Amino acid sequence: MKTIDQKLKKLVELVEQLRAPDGCEWDRKQTSEELIPYLLEESHEVVEAILENKASLVKEELGDLLFNIVFQAVIADEKKEFDMDEVIDGINTKIMKRHPHIFDTDNNSGDYSSKKDWEINKKEQKKRDSILDGIPNTLSPLIVSHRLQDKSAAVGFEWSSIDDVIKKVEEELNELKLGIKNQDRENIEEEIGDLLVTVVNLSRFLDISSELALKKANKKFYDRFTQLEQLILQDQKTISSLSLDELLQYWSKVKNDEE
Repeated sequence: MKTIDQKLKKLVELVEQLRAPDGCEWDRKQTSEELIPYLLEESHEVVEAILENKASLVKEELGDLLFNIVFQAVIADEKKEFDMDEVIDGINTKIMKRHPHIFDTDNNSGDYSSKKDWEINKKEQKKRDSILDGIPNTLSPLIVSHRLQDKSAAVGFEWSSIDDVIKKVEEELNELKLGIKNQDRENIEEEIGDLLVTVVNLSRFLDISSELALKKANKKFYDRFTQLEQLILQDQKTISSLSLDELLQYWSKVKNDEE
């Protein structure tokens, strides 16, 4: 049986062959920047496969993602920037430095096992100005909000109880209601943003991913609405001809059928 190193080397060689003068025309033309959409797409497909809880699909999508990672490394190697070995060495070194309490017990100067010490350690190693730095802007706003609050909470900027978080959600909702009452569009937008941030904080406090919660809620809505459409077709009606009350009756039927 081939070792992981041998198999990874084979994948690198396959990509190099695709990039060779007598290789694949499409693969030869690609740049790091042009491959970004595929890298993002494969990352999201891994997430979807995990949410569907299908091991075989997760395995396949992880392979597709790994191919994109190797592709990026091969292009960098062609430009004499770095190669796949350096990528692996770099992450190995980083993990060991970030966990001195595990890997450097002889010279352990502190306990980095806590979230607080982890964030402080990263800030020092990366020479960042703030603990909040380092969150990619390409992430969804929900994830960015979660990570900002996660990082600040790690150093003590955190509510003491779930009741405090819920009170904050209610406070932001009341401020939004006031903005709506005053018909102040700019304030309404601001208060909706504040409300979303506090809801994200609530989910984080409960150790729930707001991103995944919303993904699941979106899927549930999609599934229910498409079932609603099918029921309407079965009754030989058109959705546009029905009143809201009639649509809600179909919606209730869909929900009841689930139970």
